[in-house]
Amino acid sequence: MKVSTLIKSVGLVTIISGAGKLLGFARESIIAAYFGTSEVADVFFVASLVPTLLFTAIGTAIQAGIIPLFMEERSKSGERARDLMSLLGTFLLMVSILFIGLAILFTEPLIQVMAPGFSPEQTVLAVEITRIMIPGMVFLTLTAISTGVLNANKQFVLPAFSATIQNVVIILATVLLASTYGVYGLSIGVLIGAAGQFLIQYPSFKKMDIGLNFHFRRNKEKIIKIMILFYPIIIAAISVQMNSLVDRMVSTGLDTGSVSALNYANRLLWLPLSVIMTPLITVLYPSIVEGALESYKKFFGIIQKGASLIIFASIPFMILMIIKGDNLIQLAFQRGNFTSEATGLTNQALVYYAAGLVFFALRDFLMNGFYALKKTKFAMYSCLAAVIINIILSVLLSKVMAVGGIALASSISMLIQCIVLFGYLLNKNGRSQGYAVEFAKETAKLLVISLAVTGSVFLAVNLLPEGLNILIETTILTVLIFGLYLILSAVLKVHTMKPIVQKLTTKRSFLK
Repeated sequence: MKVSTLIKSVGLVTIISGAGKLLGFARESIIAAYFGTSEVADVFFVASLVPTLLFTAIGTAIQAGIIPLFMEERSKSGERARDLMSLLGTFLLMVSILFIGLAILFTEPLIQVMAPGFSPEQTVLAVEITRIMIPGMVFLTLTAISTGVLNANKQFVLPAFSATIQNVVIILATVLLASTYGVYGLSIGVLIGAAGQFLIQYPSFKKMDIGLNFHFRRNKEKIIKIMILFYPIIIAAISVQMNSLVDRMVSTGLDTGSVSALNYANRLLWLPLSVIMTPLITVLYPSIVEGALESYKKFFGIIQKGASLIIFASIPFMILMIIKGDNLIQLAFQRGNFTSEATGLTNQALVYYAAGLVFFALRDFLMNGFYALKKTKFAMYSCLAAVIINIILSVLLSKVMAVGGIALASSISMLIQCIVLFGYLLNKNGRSQGYAVEFAKETAKLLVISLAVTGSVFLAVNLLPEGLNILIETTILTVLIFGLYLILSAVLKVHTMKPIVQKLTTKRSFLK
């Protein structure tokens, strides 16, 4: 993909994703206003994990696995690619329906395992609202199939717009139904929102001429071969979600509101990740697959550039959240039943989640690289190891740092996984030593810049007048952080800044 095309695609997806994530943020803010960090909120956020885990088991495997398979078959024949997707999509849809049936049957023991600290009343409520949301997995599976196919054809707009539809529906359901039906109304909104995600993509997906194909017995060998490739992706995807499950399981044994605090902090953390990093990862994935099919040199070049962009873009957000996370939480959530005490509890988690923001983004990008190479087993093992590390650290750190310890455990596990994944790709590259030295130099520059920016912001906080409006204060500090970061990056000639500086210099010369 050309640089200009990449920039346009990322820009368009960023704008659409940004609108969707801002609506998602509004959704969380409205949920916080209605339910705060209450026991009911804790129940909802645990209950929502069951359909999330089930969908992740299939959905991530579909989106990550379909693109390489579809593009490989398409290079041979468009008809073969469509036939493969019809067969595979139908099979996975049947699997999702089977999962729904099992989940409904075993909802109660699932909740008891996921939330051992819940009271009997909380468990009963969690079971009821989980069963309302679980059928949405059918629509989420269909959405994952259509998203994978559309992205493989480099059609990114409608898949990016899907989240907007879901968030609008959930917001409307909360506002219109929560006062009367409580958390049940919110759960119904989640179910309808899942259906809306697929319906918005259906017109474009229909043009791909991909339908239902129930000839499983005739294509048994092909399905088995694909599932052998897919099962590590499925396990890896479940493992990634297990980190969230571990966080919430451990937090159910802490003070009331701890589960909700972790959820709100996690949502705030993923706002910049979803708006800035996810579009970049999504748009680059087909190019990574193309690079892997052509040569490892081309593949690793895309990985290196993508990783550098993600690290560079993540750092200023990380600094802002660590220094003024309390301001962000107040602006986003503190209203209605979400009190100042809830803000303090949420900020404990946000600070330590933010410390690992770079690695949360980088992990997803590197995982896509392994899927493109079809090194799915190594990706799976790295995810399982990260979960084990997260479990051990969460239990230990929560005893001394409460929700902050749980968040810190997640960040540390992400850091270790990123080191393992990038180290593997680096060693497989023939020029690993040269890349390692270059990467170390760039990291040192970014570390110096980050320390300088952080010190300057702390000084600025002390110089600002007391009683300043929180929105004005946050805006001033945000501009200062991003402005200083970009200026120092240009002065120290950070590699990622070079194309921007050259473009600005060229334009200035032209104007003269």
